[in-house]
Amino acid sequence: MKLIAIDTSTENCSVALLNEDRIAFRSEVAPQKHAEIVLEMLDTILKDNSLSKDDLDGLVLGIGPGSFTGVRIAASTVQGLALGLDLKVAKITSLEALAIEALSKASASYVVSSIDARMGEVYIAVYKVEGSSLSLLSEEKVLKPEDAVAFFKENVGDCEDVICAGSGVDILKKAGMNDYPKLADFPQAQFLLNKGAELFSLGKVVDPEEALPLYVRNEVTWKKVSEQ
Repeated sequence: MKLIAIDTSTENCSVALLNEDRIAFRSEVAPQKHAEIVLEMLDTILKDNSLSKDDLDGLVLGIGPGSFTGVRIAASTVQGLALGLDLKVAKITSLEALAIEALSKASASYVVSSIDARMGEVYIAVYKVEGSSLSLLSEEKVLKPEDAVAFFKENVGDCEDVICAGSGVDILKKAGMNDYPKLADFPQAQFLLNKGAELFSLGKVVDPEEALPLYVRNEVTWKKVSEQ
């Protein structure tokens, strides 16, 4: 397959290409510049690999949670591309992207992903490692740091075979979580691709209008392209 993945949920903007069995990517920490550079990154990757948008078989969206503006940029970009190219979209959370990256660097029984949610809160997800797969325990949450640590302990118990990823990890450690290895800072689009290809193979993909962000915070609303 030929897939493009996009994640702009944090300060980092990343675009990646799966071209059969090869992965190419571009990534830049560029706060407040994602809208300016994301399509340029996409065009550069395609050009470098002698491809055009018409060669793509599908798109993979990093749906968040993360920056409200950031997840909107990724979603609107992917929606526009998918509508224009008549492509389906695979959706993967930014927290799972972090966990996938961490697990690619070290083995563990559990992976904790956390992103700074601002306003004194963090986004958090806890995954149990089952073979080479990740199983989400409970659901993604946004919590005060001390509540997030309690949530983590509730799911992991006394197990110390834990690795971490994301900008919220340092906040959790200050709130009392043990000093587990932190193996990634920001979600990266290249770590969405293999899971995205799997979702396409299973038919677990959506039409463009359903390529929506995950906010976690209930009070945030998002309109589909058809409703804007």
